[in-house]
Amino acid sequence: MKGNMKRTFKLKKRDKLLLYFEPATKSYGIAEFDRHFRKIKGNDEVSQYLESAGLHKWSRAHMDGRRYNVMTTNIAESINSVLRFARMLPVVHLIDEIINLLVKWFSKRLDFDLKCTSTLCPDFGEKKLRRRLECASRMNVVKLNHVEYNVVDGDMDGQVHLMNNTCSCRKFQLEQLPCKHVVAVCRFLKLNVYSMASRYYTQNTWLDAYSGNIYLVQPQELWIILEDVQSRVVRPPNAKVMPGRRKKLRILSQGEDILRRKCSRCSGTCHNKSTCKNNVPLPHVGHTL
Repeated sequence: MKGNMKRTFKLKKRDKLLLYFEPATKSYGIAEFDRHFRKIKGNDEVSQYLESAGLHKWSRAHMDGRRYNVMTTNIAESINSVLRFARMLPVVHLIDEIINLLVKWFSKRLDFDLKCTSTLCPDFGEKKLRRRLECASRMNVVKLNHVEYNVVDGDMDGQVHLMNNTCSCRKFQLEQLPCKHVVAVCRFLKLNVYSMASRYYTQNTWLDAYSGNIYLVQPQELWIILEDVQSRVVRPPNAKVMPGRRKKLRILSQGEDILRRKCSRCSGTCHNKSTCKNNVPLPHVGHTL
């Protein structure tokens, strides 16, 4: 979305509208989002463009469901990049390469998980929770009743409801991981903060995700093929093969810019520093009399 804004309205990299846009996208609460988006509304054309695209598509505060603060990429493009050389092989060998790749990935992640001693996943859960534990140690907790607590942190206070598993900052609801306000309440009540985290962050769930086995395909002589399958005649697709060398590079999405590398010597394109032949002016050196 940020790239579309730059292209549509010809904005520069450090334009103020782009600087206002990023905190607006990452805001958890509606009030925080409105505070940042109010600055963008100074430009009616840009604000109308963002609203017409749908706030739920780019704003964390308006999104539907839970994303656990994880941005995903196009898995097809990732796999194509890894298999860019194996794609030239016959189909049977390509499938073998895909199986070997998955076995390698699963085995590597399973070995790493077995060595972990933390309750939550090291990167997605444990590191975040430890940082929030440090912040929570400097907060004051005020008990409203047996399930509601007000947390004063000096920046943006939070109101925690333990029965509903909610916090006014909305980070707890969206990430399903205790925010700093919930952590402060757990410290105040001497509760186990790990019990407030979703099971998807736990090491056991991570272990179950990679505990399955992927077996290699047996030799063709050992295959058990049904008779009705053997009787089928599989012909190549009825498609016209275009002349020339087949394309191997990925097709760019609509509006996606081509990444052009610049020369570090003259800032030109289509070459690098070692092949640069452009004249570069010498730096001006002043003389003191």
